[in-house]
Amino acid sequence: MKIEKKNNGYCVLHVDELLYLTSAREQEELADMVSATGASRKSFNTWLFPTYRSAEEFVFVYKLKYGGEDET
Repeated sequence: MKIEKKNNGYCVLHVDELLYLTSAREQEELADMVSATGASRKSFNTWLFPTYRSAEEFVFVYKLKYGGEDET
């Protein structure tokens, strides 16, 4: 996962893990998990978060639940 800062405090979260899931069900579950945060989906693997902190919080929770050492 990679967080990219945008204007007005917004940021985009690139969820590259979604690209490596082979099961449509797993892809849907991960997409639903990100969408449940209130972020708006912009493309297959990107979501717009209202703040950098909110994106960081999602990444933190995801890593706690599923592991991973990806950079943010």
